[in-house]
Amino acid sequence: MEPRFNDLQIESQVHELLDSPVGTNQMSSAIYQCPNDHTKELNIENPKKKPYKCPYSGAKCNVTGDIQRLLLHLRNDHNVEMHDGRSFSHRYVHHNPKHLHHATWMLTLLDCFGRQFCLYFEAFHLRKTPMYIAFLQFMGDEEEAMSFSYSLEVGGNGRKLTWQGVPRSIRDSHKTVRDSQDGLIITRKLALFFSTDNATTDKELKLKVSGRVWRE
Repeated sequence: MEPRFNDLQIESQVHELLDSPVGTNQMSSAIYQCPNDHTKELNIENPKKKPYKCPYSGAKCNVTGDIQRLLLHLRNDHNVEMHDGRSFSHRYVHHNPKHLHHATWMLTLLDCFGRQFCLYFEAFHLRKTPMYIAFLQFMGDEEEAMSFSYSLEVGGNGRKLTWQGVPRSIRDSHKTVRDSQDGLIITRKLALFFSTDNATTDKELKLKVSGRVWRE
């Protein structure tokens, strides 16, 4: 004879199951049940645990991993320099910029607030106009990137151009950021004007880009 349970006993047993350690642990998978009462466990991928792609911009690189692995990879395999501090200043030079259509200068790593950022400077064309762009990307997820801001500044001949923004995560490729024009944009004519002074007529590119990072 099968035992009988009243409603109070059933409710009590349900509460015991929910109160047990197994019942309170967060599940990393979901149970799918088809119309024929067959069940199947589906793994749910946590996007924050997805490996990052190498953010190096000088050449295509297929290396992936967590942030610490990528930092070692960038410094050891791509010889990328690390700059410590919230403020920075870098000079970008090219002797014949008129023949420079699409180019990327060496990536620079910035270390501040216990986090790392990638500083990019690239030449590209906007329609038919030759341009330069500088921008930062955060080595981490987009959610944490939103807690930082940065500014960039370039100038010369008594003029100054500034940009302020929020760094994009390296989940986005540097080409995606460049093509969306999310950074400090300078036309080639203005860049060459910034690069010269009253004592010289050289047409070399000599830009000094400075900036800083802060936490909101």
